[in-house]
Amino acid sequence: MKEDRESSLTAWERYVSAKKAAFGADNANEPLSLEQLEEAIAQAAASAGIPETGMPPRAEVHPVKRSQLSKWFYLALVVLFALLVAGLFWWGREQQISP
Repeated sequence: MKEDRESSLTAWERYVSAKKAAFGADNANEPLSLEQLEEAIAQAAASAGIPETGMPPRAEVHPVKRSQLSKWFYLALVVLFALLVAGLFWWGREQQISP
């Protein structure tokens, strides 16, 4: 029964009810605006001594492996090109006909 009631609520209603439950809002019938909820969160964080800095960017927490892979890819291309040039010079000297 509880699952049916929760599935019928919109995401905003669930958000508001969760914030009311978390902050113990006395005005259960009066919906809070987004600004009021953000202010309540900031006040609760300040009273708990938690800095209101937000979450760090995802790129800092989980660095992208693509840049690391592309570095190795380009390094491998440079090495292969150098080997090709060296091989062609060696092959050219071997094929050189003596006069």
